[in-house]
Amino acid sequence: MFDVGAQEGPEVVSDRVLTVPNLLSLLRLLAMPLVWIAIVDDRPFKALVLVFVLASTDWIDGYVARRFNQVSKLGKVLDPISDRVLIAVVAIAMVVAGILPWWAVAAVLVRDVLVAVVGLMMMARGAIPPAVTRLGKAATFGLMTAFPMLLVAEAITVGGAALRAVSLIGLAVATVMYYLAALQYARVVRVSGGSSAG
Repeated sequence: MFDVGAQEGPEVVSDRVLTVPNLLSLLRLLAMPLVWIAIVDDRPFKALVLVFVLASTDWIDGYVARRFNQVSKLGKVLDPISDRVLIAVVAIAMVVAGILPWWAVAAVLVRDVLVAVVGLMMMARGAIPPAVTRLGKAATFGLMTAFPMLLVAEAITVGGAALRAVSLIGLAVATVMYYLAALQYARVVRVSGGSSAG
């Protein structure tokens, strides 16, 4: 999601499966039940630690992939999928725990489902989904910031209500950016026919 340390020159995408970034993405997916349990069982601090660790591995796998030439076709698909699943798990668990209203989460998940369906249709035709844009990364960062801040608001007694209000505003802004990023992807697909990597 957050890629730094990218090498200069054209990006080389390999067919490799066994890479460190792919392993980190897989581990993120396998850790999702732990996040769910922590939120639903009203353990906000534990949930915060887990989300922070998982988000950190997302940053690390992007860095390693580019720094050590481990960008792969599988990673191009697995990394954003693990991001989306993390957001979905945290959001739905918050609804179950009574932290968020269902409509706020539905707004995020509907967009993800639409993008996922289009991406799968493109892959079925042999096309590669477009690369994640800066706006898309910023929107994902906003969501991954707003949700943990809501957990913090649940965990603290002083200032919790104010932090919750600020976090909900941040969530609304990030959701709007999320949809704008989807429109960017749609334009790229229409112009390029889905030939760009993503």
